[in-house]
Amino acid sequence: MRNFFNTLLGKKSPEFFDVIKGRKSVKYFDPSSKMKREEIIEMLDEANTAPSSCNLQPWRYIVVDTQEGKEKLGSANFNKIQNDTSAAMIIVLGDLNYYSKFDEIYGEAVEKGYMTKEVKDGFEEGMGPQLESLPLDKNREGVYFDCGLWTMQFANIARAKGYDTNIIGGFIRERVAELFELEENLIPVMLIAIGKKEKDGRPTVRLRAEKLVRFE
Repeated sequence: MRNFFNTLLGKKSPEFFDVIKGRKSVKYFDPSSKMKREEIIEMLDEANTAPSSCNLQPWRYIVVDTQEGKEKLGSANFNKIQNDTSAAMIIVLGDLNYYSKFDEIYGEAVEKGYMTKEVKDGFEEGMGPQLESLPLDKNREGVYFDCGLWTMQFANIARAKGYDTNIIGGFIRERVAELFELEENLIPVMLIAIGKKEKDGRPTVRLRAEKLVRFE
């Protein structure tokens, strides 16, 4: 795992490439395989190293790992097999009110000596009015973007720890918000099934960069 995070810090490691090349979307999980909540929390924390706009980290999450919770989510999730066989389903949420965490995040950065109070105040003066006046559609777009970065980070961390995942967009977002009684500022972005695979994920074809790239 150390090599994985060394790579995130700019040091190449063969193990990192094994992780990203070996990750597959698994549809059939071993239903007998369970995960400790402490381990899931650790993985969530590690995924929080993902980048986000202004480091405001708009992702939130609900871990669904009980039979009751799975049944509730299953009524809004089109992917029944992953829902029912995975060790847990993670509902990735985007917080449209992410700016409310500014003082908590930037205040701690000041306390730890990562920036001065003057720098924090400068960020607040310049950033605050812009973010608070952002149109809803642009705000939502940014939240989706950041949560996508977090989701991929989580999937690779899970793979590095010997687990498999399936990132799911096929679910009824309005129904999830209703079932889990979400506040209006929280929007369901993605579902992630996680556990131990029962069947290998299907190999896939990826387009070559030379067919997609343009240099200028």
